[in-house]
Amino acid sequence: MKPVTGDLRLGGTFELDGGEHGEILRCEPPRLLRVSWMFGPGADEWPGTSEVEVRLSPGSAGDTEFELVHAAAVGEPMFPTYGPGAGGVGWDLHLLTLAGFLSDGEVLDHEEFRASPAGREFSRRSAAARGEAHLAGGGEPSQVAAAVEATTAFYQPAGDA
Repeated sequence: MKPVTGDLRLGGTFELDGGEHGEILRCEPPRLLRVSWMFGPGADEWPGTSEVEVRLSPGSAGDTEFELVHAAAVGEPMFPTYGPGAGGVGWDLHLLTLAGFLSDGEVLDHEEFRASPAGREFSRRSAAARGEAHLAGGGEPSQVAAAVEATTAFYQPAGDA
């Protein structure tokens, strides 16, 4: 798990050690958190907006429902190259890691899992599922196929074993 640092209050900023950072836009403990979301070098100059909202609500079985929405205006070259899998596969991997931690307390190294055979298969399936959703939303089939291939390659670089 990556530590979160910064001024962690409404209007403050946060940063993760992987380069993710943003501003805390809304906070209603323990049910809702909305932040701006930027990633990597040059992210602050990236044209467009990106926000992540996490909602927790009571579940029907006495458990907690978890909902994560990442809304982003993504243009050239990200969306045409990767489609909705651009960040989606990464969120899927992180949420799988979170689920493991919540179910058995195990802290799974995200990068180690991503490079494992199970992680590679999970990434491939996640990219394919996001491609199917893109097709269902009206994406052009050859562009969607290319985006799924690019997303899969991004999460499974040739050097990964």
